[in-house]
Amino acid sequence: MRSLALLSVLALSLALVAPAGVGAVGTSVDTAVTDDLRDDIGATPTDGSGTNGAVTPAQVDAPTNGSNQTRVLVVPDGAVQRTEIDGATLNLGPATQFNSNVSAVEIETAAIVEYVRAAEDDSERSRRIIQASSTVETEIITLRDRQQEAIEAFNDGELTPEEFVVELATISAKADALEARMVRLTDLAEEIDGFSLSRPTEIQYELRTFGGPVRERAVNAIRGTAGPTQFFVTTGPEGYELATVDDGSYYREAYRGAEYSGTTDATIGPDEASEIVEASYPDIFRLGDTSATTSGTISIVTVTGPERSLTAFVDGGEEAVFKEYQRFALDQYDSNAVASNTINGINVTVNRTYPGGPLRISVTDAESGDPIDLAITLSQGQAERTAVGRTGEDGTLWAISPRGSYTVLAVGDETTAAYVETNSTAPPTLDA
Repeated sequence: MRSLALLSVLALSLALVAPAGVGAVGTSVDTAVTDDLRDDIGATPTDGSGTNGAVTPAQVDAPTNGSNQTRVLVVPDGAVQRTEIDGATLNLGPATQFNSNVSAVEIETAAIVEYVRAAEDDSERSRRIIQASSTVETEIITLRDRQQEAIEAFNDGELTPEEFVVELATISAKADALEARMVRLTDLAEEIDGFSLSRPTEIQYELRTFGGPVRERAVNAIRGTAGPTQFFVTTGPEGYELATVDDGSYYREAYRGAEYSGTTDATIGPDEASEIVEASYPDIFRLGDTSATTSGTISIVTVTGPERSLTAFVDGGEEAVFKEYQRFALDQYDSNAVASNTINGINVTVNRTYPGGPLRISVTDAESGDPIDLAITLSQGQAERTAVGRTGEDGTLWAISPRGSYTVLAVGDETTAAYVETNSTAPPTLDA
């Protein structure tokens, strides 16, 4: 069960790091380094000898994927309507409003429990439990509509990335609170001889389709228990992708509305669901321990392997994965697609990855190979550069890959700077 305590804090706010529209589909991307960037670096192209003050043209491998890249659920390229790299940091903006929304559900649940217990006999108590359960099912429909409205509003530019993720978090936290209500109602039903709710587990599974681990990572940054973090947001007509790197791990969640039928009569068993997940994610499935449970039309398949995990939601009607959560350790990730460039004796290397994938950036001395601690920024076209962190003592920084072409700039003092121009690779999709 997802953690209400973690998810509830996410709504505290998201401080925008990247300018709106960075990497947005439909905007032109300048693949050449801008003149002002060259002026900042103080270098001009030469014969590529790699000596100080010279620019060595970036060397880019073919856009192949590393052998250990787990497949991912994505919004198809042709359906992507908006992509952003955003940030989460300590910000108490909408905390009061968010907490009030969650508290309202919890207070209502307490009132419902008292209302049920106050019934004169078991017959009336049973009727009140059924009525409360039906209200939760209606709320699920409302949450799905609210999520779709948020996706459409973000696609249309009516919501900022901050507002969009806060809205998703609010929906998720309310779903958690409603699931807690279903647990209370189920317990009350079990106190009545000869009575039970018809589909409590099915309702809980439907509620669990809201939310995900990326929100939990943002929560820690927003409440101040962790430093600022950046995350990737992509949306389409009825789906989204969220991804981030945090504390040595990569976290991802994705939803494909087109793969969710919403039918109530479709049936699928745990074994069938496991076969679907095995065909969709053969790499992680082969290496991990699997468990699968089914309730109604939804199956939840969990695969846990060395330093990585997957939770896949399978729809019985479509017989396909419609939502995923993923986590894996960054040191377990490898990409064979590499771009590098040497300027002023500084080598910048990028292990390229798919949009929203884990991006490894390393900065070293071109002659000795020693790591160099420099500040890193990302930029696309004429958009403002986005600071993503420093390479540190080991000369390495993990970030999230933008979509399309982008420039990685490593900056030190006025005479220390280098860059590499490159682009994202194709994602390892479920039907690859």
